[in-house]
Amino acid sequence: MAAPKKASTKTETKARLLVSAVHTIKVGEGHAARTDSKEFRAARATLQKIIAALKPNPYGDGPSQAHHGGSIWIYDGETWRMVANWAGIEWSVQFCCDPAKVDALRQTAKTITEAFPQTIPQLEALGYDDIDILTTPIGEPVDIARYVDSIWNSCVPIPLPGHTGRVRSTSPLAAGVHNYPETMCAIPRVMRSDFIPFHVDAATRTAAVVVPVAPRGSGDGRTRLVFAERGHPLAAKKAAAKKAGKALVLSAENPLSRQAFAKQR
Repeated sequence: MAAPKKASTKTETKARLLVSAVHTIKVGEGHAARTDSKEFRAARATLQKIIAALKPNPYGDGPSQAHHGGSIWIYDGETWRMVANWAGIEWSVQFCCDPAKVDALRQTAKTITEAFPQTIPQLEALGYDDIDILTTPIGEPVDIARYVDSIWNSCVPIPLPGHTGRVRSTSPLAAGVHNYPETMCAIPRVMRSDFIPFHVDAATRTAAVVVPVAPRGSGDGRTRLVFAERGHPLAAKKAAAKKAGKALVLSAENPLSRQAFAKQR
């Protein structure tokens, strides 16, 4: 097996531009204010190098932020890939965590990582020195804190709008995971570029999300309302449909449906 390659200075410089220092922030940016732990600084620096090496970058163009979402990075012999643990732990959530449950996450991350034996040597080659976090049983608050800020939890790369953003008429895809349900936030990561799922009501400045009800090319212009912020004109109808166990389907003539398919007409 070839020896892991050391990251070059040029690569490190480029990497710093690709993953921002998101957690040295002010209140109101999607998190409570805090400064970074040394474990998170080390994990984020490693993520910077990983992202710089990915060509193309599957996680989105422009600078990304490191999200505490249960990241497990593996090296498959050719490239880096990220899989997600069954739960991620946001930094502020650690103080209510059960050590045994966090240790179950650690064991899952350890099992997955060990299935790709080149991962640890590659992480070490990138300068990541907190490998022991993966093999240390979690029993105390300090153990939880180290794991939460490690590369095995804190390094889901998300472009800034998808991390702490809010949907506005000027930024219709800025559905940040700290402001909207994860299922809504995932839509921009997988959608076709000519579909418009997010819509902002001009009067209330609240967002609604629609998706097609039929496959592409079906000729069906209806949409299904899957989310509406409180205060949106359709929020009450969405809540009533959910209570009745029904989907809220909008006709093809509904303004939201027409806007959703506008780029396909």
